[in-house]
Amino acid sequence: MLFSPGAWIMSLHSITESITTSGSLLTTEIPTDWTQGRTGYGGLTAALCLKAAQQLEPERPLRSAFIGFVGPSSGEVTVNAEVVRVGRNTSSIRSSLSSAQGRGVEALFTFSAARPSVLNQEGPAAPIAPPPPDTQAPGYREGAPEFTRHLEFVWASDTIPFANCRKPRVMSWVRHRDPASRDHPLALLCLADALPPAIATTLDGFSPLSSMTWVVDFFDDTPTTEDGWWLLESHSDFATGGHSSQDMTIWNTRGKCVAKGRQMVTVFA
Repeated sequence: MLFSPGAWIMSLHSITESITTSGSLLTTEIPTDWTQGRTGYGGLTAALCLKAAQQLEPERPLRSAFIGFVGPSSGEVTVNAEVVRVGRNTSSIRSSLSSAQGRGVEALFTFSAARPSVLNQEGPAAPIAPPPPDTQAPGYREGAPEFTRHLEFVWASDTIPFANCRKPRVMSWVRHRDPASRDHPLALLCLADALPPAIATTLDGFSPLSSMTWVVDFFDDTPTTEDGWWLLESHSDFATGGHSSQDMTIWNTRGKCVAKGRQMVTVFA
């Protein structure tokens, strides 16, 4: 069963438009269609933390983000940001997101402007993948996490979650379904956690999984792509004791690497 393209309630753009501010404190609502299980989708809660941090550092580009998902978050949430340090080139801002369930996310963002340097190393080359479609991609499928209603996915790997595959790897083109959200300043971070954990491909049936920590480094001051499409790839390089560590990469439609990440995932299998 596919979700009707026009049936979303609140896109990323709409949620940010509904934010109220009081000093460095932001308040908004995480709709039920932006959840995964009993908590808000991690990409959205991370993006809300970034929004609060950008209130305190609007000039320098985001260079790195450390996100700790310390508890569930749903319903009305508040995000508080504070300056840790501002230097000549770099600013460090801490954000905390809370809801009625308590503290949900702790984040530390590093903003740093580019400066003259003799270093010039390109990021990893994009893997071979079919280009994204010119038309709208398939929508929400019954049983998928609720937040996927707001994103379009075009699978680009030969491994499928929960299909007992040999390779712990996932790759897909992803973009926001709402056109107004695709060029949003929070768009990339919001969808960067959209893929299921790579280790899920090795499981022979559905099992709950949850992100614990997430580190993302951004290579471009202002990452851009065509029609909102980004190629996301994740592969697990370690899994034992109910935990998996994975490497994550994002390319734009021109094949340029714009971000790299690491994530620790807890697996209830």
